[in-house]
Amino acid sequence: MPKKEMPTLGELEARVLQLIWDRQPCTERQVWELVQQERPAARTTVLKTIQRLEAKGLLARQENSAPILWRAAVEQRRALPELVQRFVDGVLGGSAEPLVAYLAGQKKLSDRDVAALQKIAEKLAEQ
Repeated sequence: MPKKEMPTLGELEARVLQLIWDRQPCTERQVWELVQQERPAARTTVLKTIQRLEAKGLLARQENSAPILWRAAVEQRRALPELVQRFVDGVLGGSAEPLVAYLAGQKKLSDRDVAALQKIAEKLAEQ
């Protein structure tokens, strides 16, 4: 069976999906409170975003829970590569160079981030 293509995500959809991946299962209220920590958003906006993600097949309701608990319906490790590729293709014109340059210039990179970048560079050098 061919793999299902990732639907296009807006900025808030991507952030809500990330929050749910990080903390699942969670209620709509919990997601709204997390979004509120980052930027103002109406609770109805967050609920509508969750509903759109469910319609796109990316979130699922946990059965027999009150209040409703939400879980990701797609694994993060499967979704992220395609989302990053779309960003590179659509925003960066197909070249990852601006992304790599941006990451290299960040002062906030953790030791883990630096190690991951080094591993990627080694893998590319082997090709």
